[in-house]
Amino acid sequence: MDCSTIIVSYNTFDLTVEAIRSAAKSAEELDHEIIVVDNASPDRSGERLRGLFETTPTPVKVIINDDNPGFSAANNQGAAEASGRVLFFLNPDTIVHGAAIPVLCSFLDQHPDAGAVGPLVLNADGTIQPSTFDLLTARGILRQHLPLGSFILGRDRRIDRVPDRTSPVDIVKGCALALRRDTYDKIGGWDESYFMYGEETEMCYRLLHEGFVNYFAREASITHLGGAASMEHYAEQQIVHQRSATQFLRRHHSSWMVKLHRWSGLAGFAIRIPFFAILKRISPGKSDEYQLRGDAARRLTQWFIREYE
Repeated sequence: MDCSTIIVSYNTFDLTVEAIRSAAKSAEELDHEIIVVDNASPDRSGERLRGLFETTPTPVKVIINDDNPGFSAANNQGAAEASGRVLFFLNPDTIVHGAAIPVLCSFLDQHPDAGAVGPLVLNADGTIQPSTFDLLTARGILRQHLPLGSFILGRDRRIDRVPDRTSPVDIVKGCALALRRDTYDKIGGWDESYFMYGEETEMCYRLLHEGFVNYFAREASITHLGGAASMEHYAEQQIVHQRSATQFLRRHHSSWMVKLHRWSGLAGFAIRIPFFAILKRISPGKSDEYQLRGDAARRLTQWFIREYE
């Protein structure tokens, strides 16, 4: 089989339906299957998807978990059932454009050095979404944590900026990531110690360590609606982001980088609390958004003080 598309679903039935349909259409010229792993969605997404796609030209297999083992574990679960020589890991809140899946498969065939390959990622309004990143550095940590970091230190070359042509990159975004099955097996799949967020950084780092080259393939594109499954719990989402970053730093960097991450995070999010309070007052049209972000900044400040591990 040419390709297996693997989608991890949690409480996103309508979005997952569109992701499945777009992936099936994109790869209709390939020998292609779609595997959905539902992580115990309260909206019964798994049962509903199984019934809807019971008989389709593209085989759709739905695995329904009794609990939520996390994104990485569910991806590995889907890969264990996959038959494709290429594994394409796709978020449920995405729409695959045109022949993106065949393009990614062809790219992997033509580049034996390739590890992970990611497409151009667009927002819902058609603007470009950041989808390639540098490995974390001290400069990158300061830029992420301090509100004025991008003005003081300048912008990292590939952070929040997409290459204008197909090219090697450090990290590709996990919302749409393809790699050969034998490459996946060589690195042992997704690291299940990451529940959510940071797992693509770990995977791309391990691929680079094994001598592979990660690529951004601009000829392929998707739309990523972004965070549809988790924005209801924005503060918790951001804490998980920081916890995953800490895990990666402890594993691959020195103790002073971990300390930099903690203290710059504490300073940066503490500064954001009054900043968002002011924005809420002067921009009533966005008061709900700034309230959400201000609450998240407060929770993160407390996390960096009391719970940082």
